[in-house]
Amino acid sequence: MNTEAKQFQTDYLPLQPAMQRMAESLLGNEQDAADVVQDCFVTLWSERHKLSKVANREAWCIMLVKRRCIDWLRRRRPTVDIDSLSGLADEPAEDDSRLRLALRLIDRLPERQAQAVRLRHFDDADTQTIARTMQINDGNVYTLLSRAYKSLKQMILDYEKE
Repeated sequence: MNTEAKQFQTDYLPLQPAMQRMAESLLGNEQDAADVVQDCFVTLWSERHKLSKVANREAWCIMLVKRRCIDWLRRRRPTVDIDSLSGLADEPAEDDSRLRLALRLIDRLPERQAQAVRLRHFDDADTQTIARTMQINDGNVYTLLSRAYKSLKQMILDYEKE
């Protein structure tokens, strides 16, 4: 075994359990976490010539795992149809009271979240179009929509309890 491999084995392989725990906590699945950690080790090995500049190996590896898990979740996240949140898709077209309710709830969202939801569901804009229109990056679009859906879901649940 060459010195590079020995150095990698002593410096980075012992961090695998901590990396695995972080991935499992974010993904909630042992197998998916193992895949992400393996992918991180492939990256670490391919970038091994840059690793000498890393001051805190464990923190750097945990951050790498965290970022990879977020990427993994974004790629596999199912899209949520706003109509399905309140059963609008099941209602007859002539009964627009639920649609009016949805529009009122969207109006109660913070301005940027409401704008993102309107662009996505009423203008049928994709993530890149929303990002350009709102002058933000794609990640911020996902965040705005995710928070909006969470808020809308809670508002609908509260409304249905009344």
